[in-house]
Amino acid sequence: MDVNDLIENKLVHEIHTSGRKAFRTCRRSWDYTFRQQYYPKLTAKPLEFGSAYHKAMEVYYNPQTWDWDRETVAGIAILAFVNMCEEQKAAAVETSGHLYLENEQEDDYAERLELGIGMLKYYFESVAPKIDKGWTPVKVEISFMVPIENPETGEEYIWCKCDNCWAKWISKNPEIVADGGFIPSDSNWQGLPVVYAGRLDMLAIDENGNYWIFDWKTAAQLSQRTDFLYLDDQIGSYNWALMKLGVNVKGFVYHEQRKAFPQPPKQNKSRRMGRLYTISKSEPLEYQMYLDTVMEHDKAAYEEGLYDEMLRYLKDDNVDYYARYQIAKSLPELEEIEKNIGLEAMEMINPELRIYPSPSRFGCSWCAYQSPCMEQNAQGDYRYALDTMFEQREHYYIRNEPTTEKGAR
Repeated sequence: MDVNDLIENKLVHEIHTSGRKAFRTCRRSWDYTFRQQYYPKLTAKPLEFGSAYHKAMEVYYNPQTWDWDRETVAGIAILAFVNMCEEQKAAAVETSGHLYLENEQEDDYAERLELGIGMLKYYFESVAPKIDKGWTPVKVEISFMVPIENPETGEEYIWCKCDNCWAKWISKNPEIVADGGFIPSDSNWQGLPVVYAGRLDMLAIDENGNYWIFDWKTAAQLSQRTDFLYLDDQIGSYNWALMKLGVNVKGFVYHEQRKAFPQPPKQNKSRRMGRLYTISKSEPLEYQMYLDTVMEHDKAAYEEGLYDEMLRYLKDDNVDYYARYQIAKSLPELEEIEKNIGLEAMEMINPELRIYPSPSRFGCSWCAYQSPCMEQNAQGDYRYALDTMFEQREHYYIRNEPTTEKGAR
């Protein structure tokens, strides 16, 4: 089979953004996860918020319905979100072995369901009509695999002979084992091609005919600084990948939505300091919605200036509910990205790669592999910790499942 046939049959060594970040953060935790395929034993979550939110955006930006009435499409998208949440809930109940969720889980599920619906309604009604002008979706949820070139020799492909690649190969060629055939270490088997893989949320075209990659993110708080976007692995590598596939992409559109949505101001039980509505800065308020409410329902107090301070705060200092940034990428940047991806890939598949931990205060605090790592540091039976606390399974991208890993897409 040639390289295209191997890719078509997924007989490849995949490298993803999540693996690159893990490799640079700590080789030991990367080795546990991406080479040995140990994952924490997890129970199914009643609501995998990110994947359900992405499903709604996939439906809303479906190119085939882009010329439909947007209010109608928004309703269909919200229904898709709810349906996916219900599927996740049913799967969690089935996995637990019970007939229903426990009270705390049920309350959390209901709260997050309400949050998602509120966020989507706000986005579809107040955000999209304002910032989607000049954009036309081309395709949504696009998976890709791009062969990685050898940056040192200029060879078109990098080949891998790791144990996982060999296992994939013989799974498609069982006669090799049945006939007592060769093994990778002493054969002419070239290995499997190393590819960069991922999934785009959306590809869109602007009014000038330029293609842009869109990425939807949700976060408890919006990013305060945007410098990282110019160095972000995902933004740069996805632009490079589409360029290699023959799509002349101008850049990346990063859309971040806060996990909250503005609501009309609460009405006080009685007037306070002449005001009918709250001036609490802890409430989920937005300038325009607040202004419209007090102008219509408490006009005298508004005209008297009793809401001026609150309105200034909402206009100038309040946390936004969304942010959208466009990052263009030049050809020299993409060429440098390609070289760096190739160098990293060659290190990752190197059979002589040295594995060691990279302890850090914050990195270790959030690492799932603390126990086996500390056991290995003490020259103890860390394998027992791995085998009892974790399970070996195929990576999420092999199983074609969504993931909550940051930057994994």
